[in-house]
Amino acid sequence: MSAPAATDAGSAPARILPGTTGQSRRKMRVPTPSLLGTLEFKIYYVICVVTIANMIHTMYQASSPKRPEYAGYNGELSEGWMFGRKIDLSDGQWDTFRSHLPAFTGVMLLYVVLNWAFRLVVVRRVSGNFLASPTKVKGFLPTLWLPFLFATAFAIGLSGVSSVFILAIAGGNYLLAKRMGGHRWAPAVFWAYNMAVLFANEYYRGYQFGHMSPSLAWLDEWRGVLRRWDVTFNITMLRMVSFAMDYHWRVRQEKEASVQRIDALVANPKTEKDRVENSCFAQDYCFANYWAYLLYPPLYLTGPIITFNNFISQMRYPSPSVSVKCTVLYGVRLLVSALLMELILHTVYCVAISKWGHWETFSVYEISLFGYMRLSFIWLKLLIIWRFARFWAMADGLDTVENMRRCMSNNYSLQQFWRDWHCSYNKWIVRYVYIPLGGRKTSTWNTFVVFTFVALWHDLTMRLLQWAWIIALLFMPEGLATWYFNRPRWTRKPYFRLLCSLGGTVNIVAMMIANLVGFGDEGVDKMLAKIFSREGFAFLAVVYVILNMYLQVIFEWREFEYRKEYAAANKDSSTQQWEMADAAPSAPAASQARGGSDSPTLVKRQHRAG
Repeated sequence: MSAPAATDAGSAPARILPGTTGQSRRKMRVPTPSLLGTLEFKIYYVICVVTIANMIHTMYQASSPKRPEYAGYNGELSEGWMFGRKIDLSDGQWDTFRSHLPAFTGVMLLYVVLNWAFRLVVVRRVSGNFLASPTKVKGFLPTLWLPFLFATAFAIGLSGVSSVFILAIAGGNYLLAKRMGGHRWAPAVFWAYNMAVLFANEYYRGYQFGHMSPSLAWLDEWRGVLRRWDVTFNITMLRMVSFAMDYHWRVRQEKEASVQRIDALVANPKTEKDRVENSCFAQDYCFANYWAYLLYPPLYLTGPIITFNNFISQMRYPSPSVSVKCTVLYGVRLLVSALLMELILHTVYCVAISKWGHWETFSVYEISLFGYMRLSFIWLKLLIIWRFARFWAMADGLDTVENMRRCMSNNYSLQQFWRDWHCSYNKWIVRYVYIPLGGRKTSTWNTFVVFTFVALWHDLTMRLLQWAWIIALLFMPEGLATWYFNRPRWTRKPYFRLLCSLGGTVNIVAMMIANLVGFGDEGVDKMLAKIFSREGFAFLAVVYVILNMYLQVIFEWREFEYRKEYAAANKDSSTQQWEMADAAPSAPAASQARGGSDSPTLVKRQHRAG
């Protein structure tokens, strides 16, 4: 049960508390019969397999040292260790992460071993009351004593004397939250402060002591390993907003409900939503917990993003979803992803060729594949970086969101793509930006505000602003099409699947163009110009047809996933009904069969049009 549904004994359902959302109580639709074994889909399988094999072969040949273009970008390549080929490490972010991975792994092992030993020895012996009844210990949690010290040392090691700036900025946000929490204009003040920090960090490039006073210039030589700490501070800014807003909502809740009722919710987190929306104890919003949360080593540099409420909840009540088996399997998945990246960078030099930017001698097909692989590389790069951070957190006992829930190529809807790409950031946006600005009621202009913030948060460049506004504009036709076609008069038509794939294909092409504009290299304009030239129109027509077939397979695979979800939900529903019948044998069974007030309700999952 989440916060809004909680009631005092014998009272009427309580109103929704600030910072929480209501529960959905709509029934699931009945899934459609499977088409995976039909002749139609067997034809799709063959065409898709042949096409993918041809794509791989073409990209490999286009990256061959025998090609005349190779001499132009050879300088961007490094010595490799697979197949006697060079490796493409021309992406600075990936090269930095890859070269520092042994050091990161060493720090991870040191931190995890120390923290587990600390919990087994110190926390268990010194703070037995906490282990017996976590609700009795409020304020600075014993499980955060070592993370607090390690995080402080970690930040100083990375940023050196620049840690003073981090402390000053974080301290200012903490004081604002404590002073303004619960006030009507508090969110506006929090946002103004944090956006001003982002702009100031960028303008002053992380600040320098020499600019403040020539006598302090010598301190700039001690700025740590990460001299530009401000580059990764954007992630910390999200945590600062999370703390301030969560505390603000806690204060607001105390004005509308009893402290006993609010605190009762803390002790019973059943789902991730409960941990996110249910406030912590008032004493938990202290500076020590706040500082440990901001600088928590596994998630400090890259995320995934976790809210303050969720973080403190898991430190008090560890999540049952984290186990040794799950953590080991996740580590294997991380290793496989890293090996796949090494294989790709040894065989397809998409990053180096994109940076080189001379597309004159490449065919339209080859250019399109390099554009696709450029985006795939960005997806896989971020997936590995975020998986490493999440694996570290899981090894420490903290469960966070999987940032890349689906493969980039397994998306046809802009809305779904946005939910699944950097998922934790999307959840943060929904909780702290989208819903406070009105949610669906103001979605038309709300979307533009959201994506403008997303662009500014990533980087203060006009290219990213263009990307943000293109994405916001693309939301409108997809939303209109979904609203118009997602009704029985269309969904029951035999050609509804075709309508979805026609729209989904347009979405895929539009999303690729938008993301190439936002995250591509300087030669992207030349790439797109050649793809959409007269020569490229015939190629685009063929691509459109093949993508339609591919989307039919994707649709059916999504329906296959939904059938399993539906079956599991029905099984749980049947179990709940039997339990209710045992608890109240006099209740009429017909009431449950009709879906009466006592019967469990299921969350509806709509079949989305492309």
